Amino acid sequence: PFSYMLSGNVDVSVYGLHLPFSFMYSGRNLSYTQPFNRFGISPEYKWIKLHLGYRSMNFSSYTLAGHSFLGAGVDLNPGKFRFAGVYGRFKQKTIPNTVNPTDTLYAPTRKGYSFKVGVGSQTNYFDLIFMHIADDSLSVDLSKGGTLKELQSNTVLGTHFKFKLAKPLVWETEGALSLLTKNMADNHLSDIDNALVKNLTGTFNLNASSEYSTAWNSTLTYTAKLYSLGLQYRQISPNYQSFGAYYFNTDVENMTLNGKFSAFKRKLNISGNIGLQRDNLKGNKASQSVRIISMANANYNTGKVFSISGSFSNYSINQQAGRLPLSDTIKLYQTNRNISLMPMFTFNKGNIQQVIQLNATITDMIDHNQFTAANSEVTTQMAMANYFLNIPKAEVSFSLGLNYTNMISATLSQVLYGLSSDAGKTFLKGDLNTRLSVSINRSEYENVMGWVSSGSLNLSYRLRKKHSFKLNIIYNRNSYPNSSTVKSFDETKSLFSYVYNI
Repeated sequence: PFSYMLSGNVDVSVYGLHLPFSFMYSGRNLSYTQPFNRFGISPEYKWIKLHLGYRSMNFSSYTLAGHSFLGAGVDLNPGKFRFAGVYGRFKQKTIPNTVNPTDTLYAPTRKGYSFKVGVGSQTNYFDLIFMHIADDSLSVDLSKGGTLKELQSNTVLGTHFKFKLAKPLVWETEGALSLLTKNMADNHLSDIDNALVKNLTGTFNLNASSEYSTAWNSTLTYTAKLYSLGLQYRQISPNYQSFGAYYFNTDVENMTLNGKFSAFKRKLNISGNIGLQRDNLKGNKASQSVRIISMANANYNTGKVFSISGSFSNYSINQQAGRLPLSDTIKLYQTNRNISLMPMFTFNKGNIQQVIQLNATITDMIDHNQFTAANSEVTTQMAMANYFLNIPKAEVSFSLGLNYTNMISATLSQVLYGLSSDAGKTFLKGDLNTRLSVSINRSEYENVMGWVSSGSLNLSYRLRKKHSFKLNIIYNRNSYPNSSTVKSFDETKSLFSYVYNI
């Protein structure tokens, strides 16, 4: 069905007072009863900054970490003092099912607060963070039937500090202790015997469904003129949660060593890292996975015509026995490897800029388990050659490219090769921008020959510096014989937008 959305951003500055305001409004229609409407403003004056409406704030990675809320927040940074606080709604209740309310599982409104107190500057600081967010049982009316989802609460105590131990040596650490109560209505006593957790909860709900977990990472970095070295350790307990963040990869511990250096008057730059990662931190899983992560990037730029860059990455995972013996026939032992090389030639003569770029990439997944390798290994080979032309004085750009891709696995085989072209031109002293892109590829999919083509037209027009109109038209076509199992289709997308700049 037809729908529309209006959005805007306004940043007003009056005598040093900044008023950035944003909004988003979507129209109501019969098939979508809750429009996505958001309004927010973050006025700022010197060391005072307010957040009103739909906003997000970031105190640390494991506490309040960018989760959207509807409410009010403040940032105060007078001198060496660092204070921030927020109160609001972090989750809206579910909309009742008017067709059959008894089948509805109601999720209540989730509200809470968080504050940060610290001291220091941008390069040396120490912060303490506290957060408490809980479900509100009074936000849901069950008089017409339905079932209420179990009420949960989350209390987090965290810290974030960064110290410059010496001029080239920096130590930064984030950590948090999270207490999650999965069912606030549980009347059984908690078996948690941790004094810090008990003091953290205070008057908050603590029962048999409550459990606590930790998350932290620490980084030590040494930076010199031509090189740097870093060591990072990270550990996130199983089932770690914070209602102030959206997602965590839990039950993980890793240590990473990274470094980079430059040579030949910074013409040669090399960077890389190697790390070891494992799960099953509590030792209660049936199996344990150990991963070795390594990657390196290098580039050499002569500063004239020729430059070249390359990258290598190797990620392996090796499953080991945990609480139970592990059968060799299902053991996961794989390596994902990627190698790429990209030489480039640049020619600048007068008002004409030309670039020739080559690219070759090999990606493969190697299975070291002889019982599963035949059905799981995948290899992809890609090669590209591109030519770019830019004439700034005439406001013209052009590109032409050739591409080749070959992907082989036990269940799939596809070869794709063809060419692509792109041309752009600016008119009316930069007010009208046009761009046309076309690509045509020959496809061999499971020994069936076909065509994969696409094209796009982009137009942008600016009227008197305040009004902007944009039109994008995209066309895709996959064409295969009617007798093949591969489906053919045509697809056209069009987008028109209008922007008014105050």
